[in-house]
Amino acid sequence: MKADSSLETSYEKLSEIINSSNDFLIVTHVFPDGDALGSLTALHDLLIKLGKNSNMLCKSTLPYQYKFLPGFSDIKEDVSKIGSGNKKFVCICLDCADKNRADLDFDQLSGNISCIINIDHHRSNTYFGDIDIIDSGKSATAEILYGFISDKYRSLLDYNIALSIYVGILTDTGRFQYSNTTASVHKITSELLKYGIRPPEVYGHIYESDPVGRFKLIQMVFSRIRYIKNLSLIYSYVLNSDFKKLKISFYTQEGIIELLRSAEGAKVTALIKQIDNNSYKVSLRTSEGKIDLSDIASKFGGGGHKSASAYRDEGNLKTVMARLEKTIGDNI
Repeated sequence: MKADSSLETSYEKLSEIINSSNDFLIVTHVFPDGDALGSLTALHDLLIKLGKNSNMLCKSTLPYQYKFLPGFSDIKEDVSKIGSGNKKFVCICLDCADKNRADLDFDQLSGNISCIINIDHHRSNTYFGDIDIIDSGKSATAEILYGFISDKYRSLLDYNIALSIYVGILTDTGRFQYSNTTASVHKITSELLKYGIRPPEVYGHIYESDPVGRFKLIQMVFSRIRYIKNLSLIYSYVLNSDFKKLKISFYTQEGIIELLRSAEGAKVTALIKQIDNNSYKVSLRTSEGKIDLSDIASKFGGGGHKSASAYRDEGNLKTVMARLEKTIGDNI
C-alpha cells in the first residue's frame, strides 16, 4: 500500500535518518499495551535487518500476554543497561503522547541523543520530537509503522515484523471492534496475514493465557461496581492489595474494562487502577460517537482517543471516585 500523501515527506526524512545512522534507542510508554510493544518490536526488527545497532527500552515491567512477540526478551527496563557510554543514539519514541509517558530523563540523556523522532497516533500528542510523525487518523502507531515500512523497506517485511504490526493493530482496535476499525485497517490486515500469521494463535496468546487468579480479580472488581444511572456511567476499581493477595501480575486487569463496557445503558465506562498510595490511573471507554473522552481526560493532564482515553489523579480513592463522577456529570 502506498503511503498517505500527508506522511510521505515524514517517511522520507525518517528513512534518510535510518540509512545514515548506526545507533538507535527505541522507547515506548510505561505500562505498555499491545500497540506500544508491537510497534517497538517491529521497528527494532527492521533496524536489525538493516544492520543497525538497536536497543529497546520500556521503563516498567512488561505484560505477560505479549511474551510471544519476536524480540520481547530483548526489551530493557533500565536505561543504564543499553551500554551507551559516549555513543550518540537516534531516539525514536513510539506511542507516547508526550515525553513524560516514557518516564525518561531526556535532559540527562541529551548528551547521548542526537535527535528525537516522535511517532504516534494520539490526538493529544505534544509534538515534542525533532521530527514528529503524528497521524491521529490511524488506528494505531503500528499502522503508521506499517505505512513507513511498506513504503520504504517493503522487501524486509517478513513474518516477525508483520506479526508485531498485526498485534499493535489488533489490540488498539479492540479486536477490530472500535470505531477506528476502518477499511484501511482491514486492507492492511489482509496484507499482514499473507506472511503466515495465524489469528487463533495470536488471540490465544493475548486473550486466553490468563492465570486463574485473574478470574478471582474480576469477581472482586465486579463486586465493587457502581452504576450512576443519571450519568449513564458504570465504573469500578482495582487496588494494589488485590494483586498481592491473589499473587498475580498488575497486567491481569487488562481487558476488565471491556467487560464493564458491555453493560446496557452505560454510555461511559471507567476502571480506576491504583498506582501508588494516593495515585490512580483512570481508564475511560465509550461507544457513543457524540462523547469525546480525550477532552475529559485532558482536564486532568491525560489524553488518548475519542472513545478510549485515560488520566492520572491524585488523592484517596473516595476523592478520585467523586471527581470522576463530577467530571462525567459536567461533560456528558
